Parts: sequence; structure tokens; C-alpha cells
Amino acid sequence: MSARSLALVLALVLSVAPAWAGEMIKEYSYGNSGSYPNSIRVSPSGKVWFLQFRTNKLTVFDPATEKFKEYPIPSTKSEPLDLAISRDGNQFWIAEQDVNAICGFDAKSGKFSEYFFPTPKTNPSNIFAARDGKVWTLGWNSNLLTEFDPKTGKFADYNIPTALSSSFDLADDAHGDIWFIQRAGNKVTRFNPKTRKFTEWKIGPKIQSALGTMIDSKGYVWYLKMVDNTLTRLDPKTGESKEFTLPKNLGTQNMSIDDKDNIWMIQGTDNRLLKFNPVSGIFQTFDIPTGKAYPNSVSAGPGGKIWFTEGSMDKIGVLDNSLLMEGDKQLRVKFAPPKEMLRQK
Repeated sequence: MSARSLALVLALVLSVAPAWAGEMIKEYSYGNSGSYPNSIRVSPSGKVWFLQFRTNKLTVFDPATEKFKEYPIPSTKSEPLDLAISRDGNQFWIAEQDVNAICGFDAKSGKFSEYFFPTPKTNPSNIFAARDGKVWTLGWNSNLLTEFDPKTGKFADYNIPTALSSSFDLADDAHGDIWFIQRAGNKVTRFNPKTRKFTEWKIGPKIQSALGTMIDSKGYVWYLKMVDNTLTRLDPKTGESKEFTLPKNLGTQNMSIDDKDNIWMIQGTDNRLLKFNPVSGIFQTFDIPTGKAYPNSVSAGPGGKIWFTEGSMDKIGVLDNSLLMEGDKQLRVKFAPPKEMLRQK
């Protein structure tokens, strides 16, 4: 399915002064040299969880005490690529690519349970805990969308229609449908677990190596076209898309959406966070105080806190977005894009 129309928006960009950004951002070091922290997630309680890729650990940080606690993953050298958290914040799921398994962690008991894929070389690169408690994974090389039911311990494989799709970035909508991006297949994809049918939207005529997928409170699907450097909003009901041009950058690694529908992006080589306000159409950039931190993952948590990992510094950081909320309110009232900013195709 192709988009019926496309609107291109040249959004405004606001750069936050480094001194101010430094006041908004706080960093925490946990001291494991060369651990390469990645895949950060925030529980409803505000505790921050992330993976240490090279040291094979699941780690939790308590902002109230500013203390870290580490849990070694049972399988050594499991290559923990992605972390998912249940909606109640008690269960965590890890994609273990090297051992072809998913690993569950119970936060109350502190115990791990590993479940091995029945299909060899599934190669889970992405993992997601859906609203109904089911766990979904994507196999980067296997072209499989896999469903896991923790209650029964059973797996179900679904072959993605487009071959060699290199799919990534799982999400679910209010109807329980599963969404993801085909980075090589160049498509946005929806899977209905009830009918077991896929629906695909072609991103465009050229490969974009797209990044996503975020679903906002209105049901819009957001993703990033890496080649065109545009943030795209897809309306699944109409097939219409709207694009917002990002400020110049050297590459985005990860995205998250907060409870106000703001889109947050982490840009490693640029060493910064990028915020997009969909109401005002304005981007804001925030430089990370530590230089060459190479941040790689971002997660919007409760209380306006935006957490991120610093891959080269063995640190995590937090940006306090609540300091910007009053300014955002003023932008929503005062900002009206001039008509010439909007071009229909």
C-alpha cells in the first residue's frame, strides 16, 4: 500500500545553549570499563534498566538512591541486543542473539529464565512486550516475526512477506496490532495477531534505511527516513504521510516517545539529544556535556525524565524535560507555521 498523499514540512529548529543543556542533563557512571551500555528502558516506578552488551549484564539504576545493581545474564557471551519491559514493570525480556534465545527476568525474585527458539538461527535482534503480555521478536537475518507466550512457553513464527527485509523496531497500537520497520525492505509493516495477516506500506521509491517505530496517542505511526533526513508521520486510516525535515546531523541511533507525544532521538556522532514537538513542529537539540560519549539508546520515562546510554563512557544520563514544559505551552499557543512551510506532493 502506498501513501495517497505526502506533506513536507520544513520545521523550525531551536538549539539549546550548551550551558543550559548542562543544567538540564545529569550523568551517572557505574564504573565498568568497556561494558558498552545499550537498550535503556524505564519502568513505571521510575527505575532505569539497561544492558551491558560486552559484560553480559542486566543493570538497574535507582534515581532515588543513585545506586546501580547488576545481574549477570545466565548464558555467557549471549550478545544481549535488546531489552523489553512489561507494562507493570515487573518482567523484563532480553533478546540473546548468540544463543538463539530470549531471557526473562523477574524483578521481584531477581531470577532469570531462558527460552530457546525452536527454529535454528532465528537471530533475535529486537524484542517487545505487548499490552496483552505476549512477547514479540524480530530476526534480523531470519526474516521472522516470532510470538512467545510466557504463560504456555510456546513460540509461533510468522514469515515476513518481503524477503530479506532486515526488520527492526517493534511497537503495538491500541488495537493490539504489532508494527515494525523493514529497513532493507523499505516498508512500514502492521501484523494483526488475530487474523495473522501482514499489511505493508511502501516508504518510497528509494531505500531509506528507515528507523522507528513510534505510535502516538492518536494512533499515528512515526518513523525516520535516514537518507532523506525526515521524520515521517503515517496515518494508517488514510495512508497519508507528513514529513518533517530534521536539523543537519550525522546519524540517529534510536527513538522514543513521551506521554505528551514528543518524539526523542539520540544522535551518537553528534553527541546530542533531539526533541520534536508535533504540535508546534519545532525541533530542539541538546548537547551532552561529556564529549564523545557516543549515546546509543534513549527512553522517555515518567516525570518528564528522558534517559539515555553513553556507549563509550560507561555512563547513563538523564535530561529533565519538565524544565521545558512551560516553554512548550507557550509554543503551542503562539506558534503558527507560515503557509509557505507546507508543500503538498
